[in-house]
Amino acid sequence: MRSSKKLFVILFSVAVLTMIFVLPNLQGINRDADDSQIKFTADDSIRSMKAKIERMRAEIAKDGDTFEVELNPAMLVPLEQLCTLREDMKPADSSLYENNNPGISEVMALPTSFTGYFTTPKNQGSCGSCWAFSTIAETEAIIKKNSGVTYDLSEQYVLDCNTSGYSCSGGWFAFNMCIPPYYPKLESCYPYVGVKQTCKTTCSNAGDYISSWGYVGTSSSIPTTTAIKTAIYNYGSVSAAVYADSYFSAYSSGCFSRTATGNVNHAIILCGWNDTTPCSTGAWLLKNSWGTSWGTTAPGTTTRGFMWIKYGVQKVGYAAAYAVY
Repeated sequence: MRSSKKLFVILFSVAVLTMIFVLPNLQGINRDADDSQIKFTADDSIRSMKAKIERMRAEIAKDGDTFEVELNPAMLVPLEQLCTLREDMKPADSSLYENNNPGISEVMALPTSFTGYFTTPKNQGSCGSCWAFSTIAETEAIIKKNSGVTYDLSEQYVLDCNTSGYSCSGGWFAFNMCIPPYYPKLESCYPYVGVKQTCKTTCSNAGDYISSWGYVGTSSSIPTTTAIKTAIYNYGSVSAAVYADSYFSAYSSGCFSRTATGNVNHAIILCGWNDTTPCSTGAWLLKNSWGTSWGTTAPGTTTRGFMWIKYGVQKVGYAAAYAVY
């Protein structure tokens, strides 16, 4: 009788442990089998990541999309840690920068393809500082367009010294850190470490800066394709928001045409367009901040770190902003 009770206790314990540990994992696998929910986590093994990539490729082919995906180092960082452009941290005075520049007025004719200004893609690492990298990328681009000088400016300075509470946990465009009296600093003096630290005040100002900035439309909408094109044409590039998901993080080449539902979470710059290639209906040339092992190359370069993304997908272009030299 005792042995029967003991056996019952053992079997009951096994059943409970199965419910606690095994069933949730099986449910997770079942949910993950829905391709729209494919996510990469820090616990993924290379083998499981490769399996997810293969499922992505099958989904891409089924939908008739033409972009490619592959493993890359950025995928080792969870998107919620990497993509932290936060609308709740948008400055309260954002309306002052909306629709305030007549230079954005839509022009009569624009080329069918255009490559604007940009510098070499950088790597934000595991810090959610995309907002700082977008700000500096836009600042470097407008200075390069107007002065012909290619600066390597410091994102760490913007991360450490902003007074808006922006950090590796999130922020918004921080152009005021590149406008007098806050001048940009050089990367050589203020190198990126990917962790928010105490503001260092020993670096001299960079040799150039921007004078002002503004939104192409508003801080909470996507301007028209023509308006964004005009801003890129006039200013060299624009900072903008996009919704980045797991397919976005795995992108390696082609026309990113997948449309997913989600709130904007990532800051990038748009620095060109092509109305026919590689997307037959047109695409933006997007520069990212996930290093040169991610994405594809830009026209005239051999360095990766870029994406061709179809007009209108993933909320690309949201809150597009330009800098003025």
